[in-house]
Amino acid sequence: MMKKTEVIPGEIYAIPLFLPTEDIKENLKNYKKEKFDNRGREFVFCRIIDDKGGSGIFVEVFDQIGTLQEDIQSIINSPRLFSPISISGLGISKGRWKKIYTQDNYDPERESNLSKIQLVMGRGEDSRLWQNGIEKKISETEAKNYEQWIVWTPTQLEIRIKNKLFK
Repeated sequence: MMKKTEVIPGEIYAIPLFLPTEDIKENLKNYKKEKFDNRGREFVFCRIIDDKGGSGIFVEVFDQIGTLQEDIQSIINSPRLFSPISISGLGISKGRWKKIYTQDNYDPERESNLSKIQLVMGRGEDSRLWQNGIEKKISETEAKNYEQWIVWTPTQLEIRIKNKLFK
């Protein structure tokens, strides 16, 4: 059984844009000994909003490219690249993503609108909009306006980020 990844709301991680993403096995490679100190502006940043246990970890990804020494205020004052999503803990537990800060006195509701996060569960006629623990049935057409509640792996998210930033 795999050990649960421990995260704290307000932690900020640097997500590298230079690691391989082509093979699903990349998600399991251990990067804990890699420091990435010699890299330049090759990272984007995410903040932990809430740990949903087996349903993933809610994060927001910021629309900012920078270094591992990027200023915390410039990161958290950046807009989101897209709406909050749910991730697996593999990027964190395997050291692929580097923790660079823990934001003091972070309030998930005040700073990330935790109770307003909306994700679609199910597909087609079974689509339901989840918000703050409450689900309501929505149409397949309506569902297209929201993030699907899937648990993104590190490589899936890195590909999505690169596609959003560079295409």
